Amino acid sequence: MQPDTRNATPEFPPDELLIFIGHSDDASAEAEALKLLRPEIEKSFREFLKVNLHRSRFRRWVFWEWREDALPITGGQEAVVRDALDHARIAIFVFKERVGAVTWQELEKVRERSRKQRLHILAFFPEKQPDHGTFPNAEAKLQAAEDWTALLKRQMQLTSDWTEKNSCSLTPCPNYQNCDDLVKVALEKLKVAMADILAVESPAYLPEPLPQVDVSVALLQRYHATLKQQFGDMTLMGSPAFGHVPLKLSETFVSLSLSGSLHCEDRTTAQGCRCDDVVYEKSSTPEKVMRGVFFEQRCSLLLIIGEPGSGKTTLLKHYALCCLDEQQRERYGFKRAVTVFFLPLRELQKRGNRYRSLEENLAASSHKQLLTIKKEHFTQWLEQPSALVLLDGLDEISNVNDRIAACKWITRTVRRFTKAKFVVTSRSTGYRKGDGIEIEAGHRRADILDFSLEQKREFLQRWFKAALLAEIRPGTIAFKEWQAEQESRATGKAQAILAFLEDEKNKSLRLLAGVPLLLQIMAMLWKERGYLAEGRIELYDAALNFMLDYRDRYRAIEPSLAAKDARRVLSPVSLWMQDELKKDEVDRAEMQQQMQVQLDTLNKSLQAEDFCRNLVDRAGLLLEYGDHHYVFRHKSFREYMAGVQLVKNMHRPDALKNLVSHFGDDWWTEVFRFFIAHVEDADLFNRFMELLFDSPVTDALEPKQLDLLITLIEEAPQSKSDALKNKLLAPGTTLERQRYLLECLKAFHKPDAEAVIQEFRKSGLSKEKVIVADVERDMLEAEYILIKGGTFVYSRTKKPETVPELYVAKYTVTNRHYRRFTGYLDANEPEFAERVPVETYRKSLQELASGIEGFSEWLKKEPALVSRFRSFYDDDKRFNKDEQPIVGVSWFAAKAWCLWLSLLEGESARYQLPDEVQWEWAAGGQRDKRDTVLKVRYYPWPEEKGKPDKTRANYNNHEGGTTPVGRYPEGATPEGLYDMAGNVWEWTENLYKKEENWRALRGGAYYSDKADALRCSSRYADLPRSRNSYIGFRVIRSSHSSSS
Repeated sequence: MQPDTRNATPEFPPDELLIFIGHSDDASAEAEALKLLRPEIEKSFREFLKVNLHRSRFRRWVFWEWREDALPITGGQEAVVRDALDHARIAIFVFKERVGAVTWQELEKVRERSRKQRLHILAFFPEKQPDHGTFPNAEAKLQAAEDWTALLKRQMQLTSDWTEKNSCSLTPCPNYQNCDDLVKVALEKLKVAMADILAVESPAYLPEPLPQVDVSVALLQRYHATLKQQFGDMTLMGSPAFGHVPLKLSETFVSLSLSGSLHCEDRTTAQGCRCDDVVYEKSSTPEKVMRGVFFEQRCSLLLIIGEPGSGKTTLLKHYALCCLDEQQRERYGFKRAVTVFFLPLRELQKRGNRYRSLEENLAASSHKQLLTIKKEHFTQWLEQPSALVLLDGLDEISNVNDRIAACKWITRTVRRFTKAKFVVTSRSTGYRKGDGIEIEAGHRRADILDFSLEQKREFLQRWFKAALLAEIRPGTIAFKEWQAEQESRATGKAQAILAFLEDEKNKSLRLLAGVPLLLQIMAMLWKERGYLAEGRIELYDAALNFMLDYRDRYRAIEPSLAAKDARRVLSPVSLWMQDELKKDEVDRAEMQQQMQVQLDTLNKSLQAEDFCRNLVDRAGLLLEYGDHHYVFRHKSFREYMAGVQLVKNMHRPDALKNLVSHFGDDWWTEVFRFFIAHVEDADLFNRFMELLFDSPVTDALEPKQLDLLITLIEEAPQSKSDALKNKLLAPGTTLERQRYLLECLKAFHKPDAEAVIQEFRKSGLSKEKVIVADVERDMLEAEYILIKGGTFVYSRTKKPETVPELYVAKYTVTNRHYRRFTGYLDANEPEFAERVPVETYRKSLQELASGIEGFSEWLKKEPALVSRFRSFYDDDKRFNKDEQPIVGVSWFAAKAWCLWLSLLEGESARYQLPDEVQWEWAAGGQRDKRDTVLKVRYYPWPEEKGKPDKTRANYNNHEGGTTPVGRYPEGATPEGLYDMAGNVWEWTENLYKKEENWRALRGGAYYSDKADALRCSSRYADLPRSRNSYIGFRVIRSSHSSSS
């Protein structure tokens, strides 16, 4: 547009909503494309008027664009434009190749006006420099480059301006790829702006305020539009490496697999009655889980548990977008429009010692999104029949007492808003009943599973496609040809990385690749470097270096700080957030202050504000959260760097002692793992263990703490067991510590640690109550304890039953022992194969199967025995640790195991599953009262210990899954059988009922929420082919006297 000094007198009716379109000549095509939106804008305008009962002073609207509305007018164009800007309530500015001096003046004018009047200003910039084709000369090429550079600088200026206090801010808009993309994004932005204008504008002649319901509907539309904008666009991990690539979540989301266990505990009565509900555990899709929980189970709360990086927040965003979409919501069970709400639980605000109400917190959260919505509106919306409340990140409340209070707040909220549906997410470490962290309101739990092979393939294909299509297309190739080429490259890269992961030597990385975040890091590194790091720590290290430094160097751009220097700043700040701030979001000014202290120590320093801008805009490591806060793109990056800094701080007095004091705090779990993985000093590891076992922390470790301790031993790159040895052999060491020390020493899997265990056993220092029992071991070194025979009143028949003496396995079969079996079937156990050739075993197995209903048919479905018998959860880190009980194996597999063990020792019927009579006698027979025929004890442990609690058994989801065998010595039988109550149900030999093919189970499981399930007489049943996460087995063998 060229300015003109002549006069003009345009008319702007007061009831007309004016939408100004400003642009330079180079963006004329884009402006024309926007004007084609008139029919859709008109439709939305009429709908908004109807919502407000036509109480707005605006009765019509108009696009105003200078070529169409100023050029035809006789008079000064400058005056015309000035008046149009003064009357516009929505102003759109489109840039393409250059800034345009007049257009920029118009933008600045309307921004200044926005200080005094409520306006919506939308500025759209291209994602990449337009393709100019061949330039006529070098000067033209240089001019185009200078114009583009100037445009980028102005865009950066605006981006910086709209985050500052008292800014004449624009509404941030994603960059556009082409005209179609511009039109799509602009339409959504215009709808939000128009809804806002019509909701707050009322004619002067109406004395009464707008009816509350009318404003409420318009505000809800604005709230939902903001959620769509916030969740609809996402960026690739490390996206600054590829430019800020605008991606739609709907186009990149790979459906996660959720494992849901819906259990009915009433089935486990002593009389053997089963409830009608069938227990099931299966992998399902997000939509099926939501539909099943809310509408089939008629439960109003879904709890989603996932490990770090599993995609919990992404799943909630997916739920929000799909349920807001009228075309998709029915897949999730909703028949009518859904009112969706989203609240990060770390934002919960308190009044005094109690959390504020849900509607107060939602109002406060909406304010961070520049929305002014009163709590009364949220109250009204929450009482609608199709309200869906998404509460993200229970684990991100760092203080355990606050998290317990949050659970009670959730329970009160669910019970208050009876029509609403709720979804809550948490890491497993942040939700443990054993810590008192429990949502008492009725709910169903679903765990996010690691990516399957097919999900990995789909994710990588989508990721590489998005990343490669974000590259700049060469001007010498047509778009469709280039697109096909890029998609082909994406397929090739996805296949290459999958092939790399399938290599047996990369097994550790293959397991890590099941975590969506880590797979994304792998893809990012593979795209740029063509190879992967060696493990979890190396992946984080490489990802940080790439995001902070190498990405720019690849493009011949000098980074603001080298990666080493950037991490010298970020690591102490991360530890400060972890140790002092104790939360994931941090005030921008406060973080910059902390950073400046570290920056000033560097040879090459810069201002913290500039460094943070680089971390947001270039590195993509930080995200701006609301108006005044930062958060790390993923909290695990912060936890990683906090762990690194802890190692650096070890020279400081009391640093190790202070660290030990945090042991067992959920907020510190991942930090401990990252810390120990960087301890490349066996003496430091030894000092850590020494201080830990001298600390009150180890007076009484909970199972989760002992699990973490064993994990640290297994993941430490360098370690020694001297401190543990000294503590174990010290006369003053308590019984509890002796138990913990023995488990820790086993975790070393080293001869010197095993030698310490043997020395302790011979020393007489053990404070364990001496159990005089006849113990034998099988070829796998599993222990069997002799249970004397006797007569008792059997719970099912109420009649006496006599049981001969027999050896019963001290523990249920573990993963470590069961893998020896599958290893044998996979030709990886030559010692066993020499004793019993696999083909010999196969023939014996077929003979056994032929005599059991359904066994032969089950075998034929999978000819490869190793695949047939491998645990369903062999790659599931929740259940696959060596000393955890084997789960995910059928009754048929348990029988096959017994046959294998018997053949190895040369007696075909030596090992077997106990029948229910044998199991009940072993668990609770009162063998100390041999002169009287009695019922069994209520529970396996001596009666004076009383009812179950979390020190005697793993039940009631205290630990959220199975624990290693032998973890509950207080719950052992007088003879020393462990875990006869809780942890896993155990297969038994006999049928549940003669007329059914279901097999009986005994013992209760980790999820059993009623103590009745743990009684020695309680029973349950399942199909012999079932492979569930809560069923394992224990083996018996006949004694020499009984067999003779």
